[in-house]
Parts: sequence; structure tokens; C-alpha cells
Amino acid sequence: MSNASHTARIEGLADDLIALLQAQAADLREYAQAAAAGEGTVHLERTLRRRELQRAALYQQFERAAFTQPPSPDLVPQT
Repeated sequence: MSNASHTARIEGLADDLIALLQAQAADLREYAQAAAAGEGTVHLERTLRRRELQRAALYQQFERAAFTQPPSPDLVPQT
């Protein structure tokens, strides 16, 4: 993978994480308002859990892309 496409992948994953975190924040606000109003929150709890699973999976992808270093060309065995 070229450096430019690798950088673009990391940026795309970061953008996806930001969007998901913003959605989580909105969900938390909605949950707090519903709980304060004494409304049902089961569907909101499910949404929060689903988004958290999505966030964890997306962050793992981000970690692999951003923090895993490809082997240095001078360390790759020559065949």
C-alpha cells in the first residue's frame, strides 16, 4: 500500500470514528433526557450498546492501520 493510500485510509477511519463518537454523544443526551422524563429507554440502551460495539471494532481497525509499522525494506529477507 502506498504512503498516500495508507494515509487516506487512516484519515477515513479517523473521520468515521469522529462521526460515530458524535452519534454516541447525541444518543447519550437523548438517553439522559428520556430517563429524566421517566420515558422508556430500552431502545436507547440497545442503540448505545450497538454503537459502542461499532466504535470498538472501528477503533481496532484504526489502531491496526495507524500503529502497525510495515517491515523496513532493508529488513525484509531477499529471496
